[in-house]
Amino acid sequence: MISRLLIPAILAACVGSTTLGQSTLDRAIVGATAPLSEAQKSALDGFIAKHVDAIKDGNDAAACDEARWALVTLARDPAATPTFRKALALAIATDLAATVKGSDLRRAINAMQVLRFTRTPEGLDLVVERTIPSSETEPGKRIAAASLVADAFEDLDANNAYYETVSRRLKDAAAGETDVLALQQKLGAIASAARRKELPPENARTVRKNLIDAIASVAKAVRGSASADPRMQALQRVLVGVRNDLLEMSQSERAAVSKTLAPALSDLVSAASRQWESAHGVPAMSASYGSVMNSCEVLLRLIDRSERAAAYAGSKPEGDQRVLAPTWEAKDKAKFDAEAKRWSDIVGAAPYR
Repeated sequence: MISRLLIPAILAACVGSTTLGQSTLDRAIVGATAPLSEAQKSALDGFIAKHVDAIKDGNDAAACDEARWALVTLARDPAATPTFRKALALAIATDLAATVKGSDLRRAINAMQVLRFTRTPEGLDLVVERTIPSSETEPGKRIAAASLVADAFEDLDANNAYYETVSRRLKDAAAGETDVLALQQKLGAIASAARRKELPPENARTVRKNLIDAIASVAKAVRGSASADPRMQALQRVLVGVRNDLLEMSQSERAAVSKTLAPALSDLVSAASRQWESAHGVPAMSASYGSVMNSCEVLLRLIDRSERAAAYAGSKPEGDQRVLAPTWEAKDKAKFDAEAKRWSDIVGAAPYR
């Protein structure tokens, strides 16, 4: 079994390369704009076969890496058309499906990298499936798959509805995820989809809603834990991104997501109070909780000033009057709990409920 620590290195071995070789496949096939003929499909299958076999069955690690790189280079060929890459994805997906689902982590990651670089839904669907805990029991593969999905959103050739579909699948996968790194990657992948520049506003709104729903499901699960929950660590970075997103949202969109986000933030604050001793008992965990409390407080204030504007009419700017993060760091539970209750009461009433 490959150590989780080696997963980034395996991914970087392909993703981090910048030199593209030239395939030996007929250039007319690579540049095809019409469906491939039977003769062209046969030529493509022949080119693919030896490389796929090395990934699936080869015992030489170097040969496996070379095979992966040959297929990735073919997919990333500047002359490769969407028509060709779709044909490539369909052929590779058929041959590598069992490897992606198999127990050999290195082979599976190599196969998923090849599928990711086809830049097609036909290739990425198999990778997305490996992010689902009920389908994939190996955390390392879920981590790698979610990372590749996030990376794929940068240059994927897909219709706009596909981003909504994948973000919804990732949302569902996040709800059942117990591995903190896999969860972090999934939430990051949804956020990456929402920030894709080419995505129309209506599709981006749906993807962002899926992200907020995912955060809410995780927050509820964390609140139900009796002791410090590592999943709090996965929320650190994504909440900072959500704060930035809220500042750019229209009033109507902010109001829509706030109905879900505010209760989720309150759940996280309640979780910190409940898990106070165990979370403070581990320095790294305590730091994560403190960071999340800071984000929760910033977000709750931002949301509340928008949702209950009348309650703030005529008031002076608050400045830096944070309570949750400072009292967490000072281990002042009485003051923390008082502020937690204040926010719980606010979020438990109109207009949030």
